[in-house]
Amino acid sequence: MGRRTTSAVLSALITGALLAGCASELGEFKRVTGELSAALLRQEAQDAFARKGHPIQGKLECQPDIKQPTDLVVECSGLTHAEAEAHFTGMIDRYRLSQQEPGDAGLPGTYRGTVNGKEVFRMNCFSCKPQTPSGTS
Repeated sequence: MGRRTTSAVLSALITGALLAGCASELGEFKRVTGELSAALLRQEAQDAFARKGHPIQGKLECQPDIKQPTDLVVECSGLTHAEAEAHFTGMIDRYRLSQQEPGDAGLPGTYRGTVNGKEVFRMNCFSCKPQTPSGTS
């Protein structure tokens, strides 16, 4: 499944979770969206580490934090090619994601990557369309 399709599926699931009223349904939505978030953010995080000069050996190990009551939080860890410890924390902004225009494959949120404890990137969106400042054409 491509990033655009996966983002669209995640957005649809999040919208459904926001509308669901039953606690057990919310729990299942949380589990499914958490697993999808972890799978989607793994590649984005690996790409971000590589862009900053810290390519990852193999794949990051990612897990959703399903204990978070409302946020979609993902924690990932792995090793760089230089044998340094890489850690990624991501929180998808459910509201901004649900408000995106059709065809926008961006993943708005709060993302941070560290190597051996030193921050190497901090972002507020993966693959988002550039924002046009208000008042310009």
